Parts: sequence; C-alpha cells; structure tokens
Amino acid sequence: MGTTTLNSNSHTVQRPAIKLFAGLDIWLIVIGLILVVYGLVVLYSASMPVAFYAEEPTTPMYYAARQAQWAALGIAAAFIVSLINYPGLKKLVLPALFLIWGALILVIIIGSSRHGSVRHFLNGSIQPSEILKVIYILYLAFWLKSKQEDLKRITIWILPAGVILGFTCFLLFLEPDLSAMITIGLISFVLYFLADVDWKQIIFIFVVAVLSVILLIQFSDTGLDRWEKYRSGVEAPENSINQVKRAIESIVDGGFFGVGIGQGVVKFTGLEVGQSDTIFTVIAEELGLLGCFVTIGLFLLLLWRGLKIALASEDMTGRLIAAGMSIWIVMEAFINIAGLFNMMPVGGNTLPFFSLGGSSLVSVLVGIGFILNVARNNQKQKSSERNTYSAVVDMRWRDRRRSISGARRPTTARR
Repeated sequence: MGTTTLNSNSHTVQRPAIKLFAGLDIWLIVIGLILVVYGLVVLYSASMPVAFYAEEPTTPMYYAARQAQWAALGIAAAFIVSLINYPGLKKLVLPALFLIWGALILVIIIGSSRHGSVRHFLNGSIQPSEILKVIYILYLAFWLKSKQEDLKRITIWILPAGVILGFTCFLLFLEPDLSAMITIGLISFVLYFLADVDWKQIIFIFVVAVLSVILLIQFSDTGLDRWEKYRSGVEAPENSINQVKRAIESIVDGGFFGVGIGQGVVKFTGLEVGQSDTIFTVIAEELGLLGCFVTIGLFLLLLWRGLKIALASEDMTGRLIAAGMSIWIVMEAFINIAGLFNMMPVGGNTLPFFSLGGSSLVSVLVGIGFILNVARNNQKQKSSERNTYSAVVDMRWRDRRRSISGARRPTTARR
C-alpha cells in the first residue's frame, strides 16, 4: 500500500523568534521606519520656536523625545496588531466603535479647548478622533464584507451605514473637527467604491456627501470662514491666509536644496502651529524642493505597498483593511499639503509621521500594523496552499514509485 505520510524532511522547523516576523512586508516596515525617523528630525527643528517662547525653560529635544516615546509605543502596538488574526476582531469592532463614540462625547464635555475647538485630552496628547479613523475603517471593512451579497442591489442595506456615518460626523461637528469629518466621509466613499458597490448607489452616496459639505459650509461658522478664506485666496493670492503665504515663502526661500535643517527662519516669524498642521512649510524651507519630493515620494511608496498587499489578499475584509488604512494615511498627508498651498480649503489635518501629537502618530502606526497583519495572512494563505500542493505531489510520487517497482517484479527468474 502507498503511504500518505508527509516526508518530515520537507518541513523546516522555524524558531519562535523567526515565526514572530514571518510574513511581514519588509518594504512597508522600512518605509514606515524611515518616515518615523525623518519625522522626528523635522519635528526637532520645527519645535524650536515653541521651545523658545515656552513659559518654562525647555528645548526642542523635549518635544522630539516625547514624540519618540509615542513612536516607540506606536511601533510596539503595530507589531502586536500584526500578530492578531484580524478575522477574529469582527465581534469587537462594534463595541470599539461605541467606546470611541463615548470618548468623543466625553471630550466635548471635559476636553481641552485649543484653537477654538474641543478635541483633546491631557493638554493635546490624546485626540479621540484620530483613534476613531482606525476603528471606523475596521468596522466598515467587516460590515461591507457581511453585506457582500447585497452590494449590487439597491436595498435598505445602506441605511445602517448611513446612520453610523451620520452619528459619527455629528459628534465630530460638535467639537468641531471638520477635518476629521471630511476624512471619515472620504474613507467611506473610497471603501464603498473598493467594495464594488452598485454604481447607482455610489452616485447617491456622492450626491449626499456633496450636499452635506454644502450644508456644513452654510451652517458652520468654522466651515464658512475657511471656505471664504480659500475662495478669496484663489481670486487673489495676496489675500490668502497666513499659512498659505508662509508656505509659498518657504518654497521661494528654500530653493531646490533648502537652507539646511534647523536653519529656517519662517517658523520664527509668526508661522501658526509650525510643529503640527503647518510642519510641511518647515520641510519646504529647510530641505527645499528636494525634501518636498522625497517626503511626497515616501508617502507614495507607502501607498504602493499598501495597495499591493490589498490586491494580494483573497479575503474582501483584508483587501478593504489594507487599502483603507494606506489610502487614509496618504490622503491625510495630501490634504494637509494641498491646504497649505491653497489647492483646497485648510482642513486642520495633521501631516502623518511629522506633526506633533501622540494619538495621531500611534494611530497611524497601528494602521501600518493592520496592513502588515493582512500581509502576514496573505503569506500564511500562500504557505498553506503550497504545503497542500506539496503534499499531493509527494503522495502521488510515492505511489508512482511503488507502482513502477511492482511492475518490475514479474521478470523471468533465473533457473
């Protein structure tokens, strides 16, 4: 009889330490680490005015070191997240969404007020709306997977998603955090599109989104103010807001190679929130157009790896998680940069990896962790298919070898 036992020599026993890193996408890890280190260097320079004008004596290193601590926490969280079997999170995403809603309500009541809005805990270190983005992408990915059979039909399946999106945006409106509202809306539209929702429903969602933005501008003082400033800047560049003027000035002063890290002066001459929302201005002046191209190029590389991992996933949830996280991170970056050069209204988005803020950096790194999680699951799937194929080939080879040997037995015996 032919044996079906696999050859033990065909299996390589992996050490526990190696197994922890098996399947991780090395390119994505390298790109992420470069962005973290690059961001800390730029933040050190951008924090010089904050340290100089601080009420208590401090140095730029204090802000860079604090951000490095958040980075370490985020990297650890990303590694832990990459080890989790993401399909097992399905039962947890809705409770997590309820918890983050509770945090958004709580921050409105007892949060720190900064720049005319109430978004933060602990004097700006923790911003629930940043954590919300990760949880919302996870929730929508699992939810769209569960409705996969109905996505091509015009039914009431979309109503629960509309309620979730509407209530989330309502809480963000109360802070107000208009940039987070726009980000959540764009993420929803992108994931619906990637889930291959019926085009008629996508058009309906798009129309509702446009009408919502118009209402937001008309009935929100912050939204109306930002739109008017954007419009006046488009009509006459000299009427642009201060951030836009300083961004253009930084491009002119920096030239192609920049004035050198730490040598910029725009950050000292009234640049608002140069360590957070307008930090790309510091990059433009001190590292020049070359630094701008490198920064944008790194984000595009991150998007490339994220989408490649998404396309390699055979699971719809995995595809939506990897694509959603990577598109969200890069979208935040381009909205931030576009606002600084008056290509769209300033939304208050941070520049991922660069802007000062613990919750933003940790959330982005956790998002990277989920992309790595999908990559690891893709590798496991390939390994499983490869092992199954090897087992079939091995059994057939053994059977064939025995049958050949048996065929040679009835030879003429010597007398």
